[in-house]
Amino acid sequence: MSGVEIRTSRLFSRGRAFVVALDHGLVMGPLKGIERVVEVISKVSKGPDAIQVTPPLAKLAKETFSSRGGPLFIARLDTTNAWREVGRNSQGYHSMAFSVKEAVKAGADAVICYLLVGLGSQIEALNLERVAEARREAEDFGIPFIVEPLAVKEGEYESIREPAVLKYLARLGSEVGGHVLKLDYGGTPKQFREVVDVSFCPIVIRGGPKTKTDLEFLQMLADALSAGAKGVTVGRNIWQSEDPAWFTEVVTKVVHEGIDPSLLLKQ
Repeated sequence: MSGVEIRTSRLFSRGRAFVVALDHGLVMGPLKGIERVVEVISKVSKGPDAIQVTPPLAKLAKETFSSRGGPLFIARLDTTNAWREVGRNSQGYHSMAFSVKEAVKAGADAVICYLLVGLGSQIEALNLERVAEARREAEDFGIPFIVEPLAVKEGEYESIREPAVLKYLARLGSEVGGHVLKLDYGGTPKQFREVVDVSFCPIVIRGGPKTKTDLEFLQMLADALSAGAKGVTVGRNIWQSEDPAWFTEVVTKVVHEGIDPSLLLKQ
């Protein structure tokens, strides 16, 4: 087995992957719930297979990643202003903030980059070139490269989740060489199964913005898993919940034990 295969198998060692994302500060600043982000990491570190942060944040939370049985470290390499409130500009950008080498030196087990569709031809072309280069570098180091393909629209805060668009994004992310895709869930389970079927690699769905209720999020997760998704990356729905530690345990049970969400919320 190659280094990429070995490390990817660790991420999915329980069959599916549950990742907590705390890299939002690089894109959107200190959102509600992650103002004291190192404290949040300690609260949500028991249960997930990996935690997604930037290399500098990983250094601050080194005890979490270095402890026996601790979560893997997925390093965010890039940023965009597509969802930023401060200094918003109609012309979006994409930029690399870290190299794969810097991530590896910080202890990363995998790296992740955006692949944005809808920011304009020139930006898309540069984004694609950067993603391809980062993927080559990741393979040189033998670590998994996670692609996060998203369709965005000027003036819209949410990414586009139409099934036809998701099918395109799933194939695009696969064709550029992603080892894992982090993709929005959209449509019905039957429609999302078609998205899964066109991908060359496992899909973990994006948790997205905070839902109105915990059950709404958990039902979306259960539907995605039933359609063939191999896990989830959750941010705001965990650390903007009333009890992040408890909700981390709940998500763990849905992902790894297949427990009905409605039963968990009644406990």
